[in-house]
Amino acid sequence: MNRLVHISEAERGLICNCFCAVCNERMVAKKGEEREHHFAHESNKAACVVNHETLLHKFAKRVIQEAGGLIVPPDINHRIAAPFKISQNNPSWLMLDHIEEEKQLDDIRPDLIGYTGDNQVLIEVAYSSFVDSEKLAKLEARNLLALEIDLRAFHPENFDPEMTREAIINGIDLKSWLFFPEELAVVARKLGFIEEIVTIKGIWVSVRKLPFGDLAIKVIAFNPEVNAIVKAIAKRYYGRWRQDYKNWIVPSRWVNHAINDLYAEADQI
Repeated sequence: MNRLVHISEAERGLICNCFCAVCNERMVAKKGEEREHHFAHESNKAACVVNHETLLHKFAKRVIQEAGGLIVPPDINHRIAAPFKISQNNPSWLMLDHIEEEKQLDDIRPDLIGYTGDNQVLIEVAYSSFVDSEKLAKLEARNLLALEIDLRAFHPENFDPEMTREAIINGIDLKSWLFFPEELAVVARKLGFIEEIVTIKGIWVSVRKLPFGDLAIKVIAFNPEVNAIVKAIAKRYYGRWRQDYKNWIVPSRWVNHAINDLYAEADQI
């Protein structure tokens, strides 16, 4: 089986038995004392052009397949919990019996499809291209469960295979479920707070009132325009950005104002 290998994982020279992901020529792992470690073609020709996002996708698929599953956030509705044994309150290990890569499902082509028995969950790996409202609608129409992993933090210049693997397999903050049981708004009680999903320009935005009174606002699927709208509202009411959770926290005294502004921007039914 072809396996994407980072230079840090390869043995020096030709003994690594590596081949170019683009042209399939044999590669030499150059790991000297002076220059940065890198691969070079055996023929010494110019390096093939390869996109970082493409390699990151391949790496993510590889580590998930090798792990046979991954830690996922608590479920967002009972439909996930039952077949996949996912906790409604805590992160859970999603065991996958087998995984298919880049399999076409009608007009949807997810990065991975994982199976537990006859049940399937789509796994999307996002770096610059995220699941948009059109694809979300297709998932909803087909009743497909999907998980998106946000890997924007792992740039070429700071890529570390172990840190990236840990985030993909055991991390929580970069992952979100994309399936919702209703097309527009959902109100659910969990962990002692109320979460509501509203849509702005076709994009779902999570609005959660936390136990201590503050408001957490998070754009579910990355969209520059909607992100800018949410950021403006949050900052208007002294909100602070939480990088670890990828959400805005608005102080309790301004919660009603922020909610009203969000509803003013929400799509009209």
